[in-house]
Amino acid sequence: MNVADAPVTWSALSAADVPALTALLNEIDRHDELGEPVEEPSMHEWLRTPRLDLEHDTVAVRAGEELIGFGLVTVSAAPDRDGRARVQLSGGVHPSHRRRGHGTGILGRIETRGAAIAAERHPGVPAVLRTGGGRDPRSGGDAGTGGADVRPVLERRGYRRVRSWLEMERGLPGVVLEVPAPEGVELVAPSAERSEAVRLAHVAAFADHWGSTPIDAETWQLWTTSHTARPQHSTIAVDADGTVLAYAITSEDRPGVLHVALVGTRPEARGRGLARAVLARTLASGAEAGFTGAQLEVDAESLTGATRLYDAVGFRRAHVYATYERPVG
Repeated sequence: MNVADAPVTWSALSAADVPALTALLNEIDRHDELGEPVEEPSMHEWLRTPRLDLEHDTVAVRAGEELIGFGLVTVSAAPDRDGRARVQLSGGVHPSHRRRGHGTGILGRIETRGAAIAAERHPGVPAVLRTGGGRDPRSGGDAGTGGADVRPVLERRGYRRVRSWLEMERGLPGVVLEVPAPEGVELVAPSAERSEAVRLAHVAAFADHWGSTPIDAETWQLWTTSHTARPQHSTIAVDADGTVLAYAITSEDRPGVLHVALVGTRPEARGRGLARAVLARTLASGAEAGFTGAQLEVDAESLTGATRLYDAVGFRRAHVYATYERPVG
């Protein structure tokens, strides 16, 4: 039977779906020209997200035996800085099976489930549905939509663009940066023993950032020990008392590209050049190890002026991504 004629069934994802989910996401990536291929180990880790109930929090759409669409919803462990429960929606449909209502069906199911989890986990707290709106198409170019063709679907359901994120890139080694030596501060790679101290520094650094929720210890541990984590190229700035004042945390999501996943400074330590210092050491470490480039994402409206810092250390803007939101109820 032709896949196009196979009966469509709806169920949940399971660990056994990892190969099919990986293949589906990579087909979506190729079609939408996102440049974000995934590997099976990452999918295994994603499906082990703390508090994710695969049976109830995921959706799998199949044509016969083929996985042609999926949805997944998670809810923050704590309210965000604005006192809202954040419901994060993820999903996708195989390019050859789009415009048949599958995407709308997936979205409806995970919206309903997300609202229920938020009400159970955070009773009496307002909740907001959040999802990615893809990459802005390049004006006058033919570089694909970057997944932005989901935006009309979201807007019809009441979602609005609330934030833009810059993807920035830098060649390595590129211009060699001097690694400063801030007074009274040691720049080192984070050890496993300091993982909790780094988490607490991150919670403090992002407490005043838009949409931020404090990451719990279990999620932090899973993320920082993932197969793509590269702690040897990460950097923390530690004072004489052992307090982590600033950090740059790295991974290798694409071969040969050092992903600077998190950069932050405790509020009381800002203005001392610590973010530049940890970045400089991290980029130098990556260049010495043979990475050919570095990449990061930053809030286009960052209140800390992070974009100016990244411009100053040689990063250039490559793409713009959007986040869409809709209040629950």
